[in-house]
Amino acid sequence: MTVLLLASCRGDGVYKNMKEGEIYYNIKYVSNPSSMSTDLLPKELVIAFRNDLINTSLKTPIGNSGVTTVVNPKENIYDTYLNILSFKYYFEGNYIDIQPGFDSMKGMTIHDTGRRSVICGFNCKQARVNIPDNETTRYIWYTNEIKAENPNRMTPYREIEGVLMDFFYIIGDAELQFTADEVLVKQIPDKEFEKKKNYRKVTAKYLDTLILKMISF
Repeated sequence: MTVLLLASCRGDGVYKNMKEGEIYYNIKYVSNPSSMSTDLLPKELVIAFRNDLINTSLKTPIGNSGVTTVVNPKENIYDTYLNILSFKYYFEGNYIDIQPGFDSMKGMTIHDTGRRSVICGFNCKQARVNIPDNETTRYIWYTNEIKAENPNRMTPYREIEGVLMDFFYIIGDAELQFTADEVLVKQIPDKEFEKKKNYRKVTAKYLDTLILKMISF
């Protein structure tokens, strides 16, 4: 087993086994088909959690545009919300769905490499990710020391029980790399895990198209 020091960020070992809080991630664009500057594309991902309740928010600096996923199993909420300029749409999923936007990651396989690291004070494991028809081998890091339950539900990483600390998303022709930058123990308001109002309900396919447009303007 190899132990690495991959990265450090604002966090503390006393946070281990936390069941409620927020994780902030920096975003790097590995590939960017957009004609816009990356300064106008999503720059930060925030995951808020309380036990099995999850709120994932990916926002752009333009207005209130972005994608939010809310998972609340007790209330049977598995929704993906999209704000794009003045338009508001949502897809009402279920516990077996992967949220729209991830067609490019279908069929991927995940394999533990045995390598270990410390990120934000948390012991992490490395996994190798392979995607069909894609010759590039990628790696991710995750930890079991943050006690969010099923934190990757509705994402292509749903088979990983731990919290992702360094990982990637492929959305259309864009590839985004996320690295944890800050871990906060804090109380998350109930409203963050409730169904949002004043959004137009659409199909997964329609929302998928809009998400690709948002990333690839």
